[in-house]
Amino acid sequence: MSSPNSAIELHHVSLMYSGQPVIRNFNATFPRLAITALLGPSGSGKSTLLRALCRMNDRISGFQLQGEVRVLDQNIYDKNVDVYQLRRQVGLVFQKPCVFPRSILENVIFGLKHHAPHRKKEFKDLAEQALVRAFLWNEVKDRLQAPASTLSQGQQQRLAIARTLAIDPEILLMDEPTASLDPKSTEAIEHLIHSLKERHTLVWVTHNHEQARRVADGVYQIEDHQGILPIAETSAPKA
Repeated sequence: MSSPNSAIELHHVSLMYSGQPVIRNFNATFPRLAITALLGPSGSGKSTLLRALCRMNDRISGFQLQGEVRVLDQNIYDKNVDVYQLRRQVGLVFQKPCVFPRSILENVIFGLKHHAPHRKKEFKDLAEQALVRAFLWNEVKDRLQAPASTLSQGQQQRLAIARTLAIDPEILLMDEPTASLDPKSTEAIEHLIHSLKERHTLVWVTHNHEQARRVADGVYQIEDHQGILPIAETSAPKA
């Protein structure tokens, strides 16, 4: 059974592709309502680990996982797990802004249509709330029907975050969400992330040591596929 203060627990977890290890036996705990960074060089397995937390590797040929991954006190690789429900509780934001060839509004409510169709009358209000929380509302409120492609790259990334927030997941997984952004947009996303931990647990993948110190409450460092080094406290603001 998981600790009441942890959102994610990893017990003796190894990740492999066709028998080749990506990350070997390790244990880790991700506290609730905090930002934990996964830090390491390119190719060290950070993104594979992140995707394993919402079972996004399942259809990758040759992927194997050993050990136990507990998310919100559930072994998510148990055969009886509802993966569809898991991905409502655990949202994933990718490195490159992922927007659909639809309007700004349609992008935000995309997940709601699948996860909460019974709340259709509330979609516009829920979209506004998500855009406000993503610090994007004031920039798009007068053009919600405009194509999402008309937004800047930084705005598109905040739109992708808003779409995830609209279904109110308990956990947010962020796979280097600022890697393709300019410094101003990066600063906006980092500021946004700090505001979200009041209601969400966040796991942030980065290869940038300075960013990890700015953003995270704690850091696990992945080195040479050998697993995760002990968590380090950072100088990130705790409020």
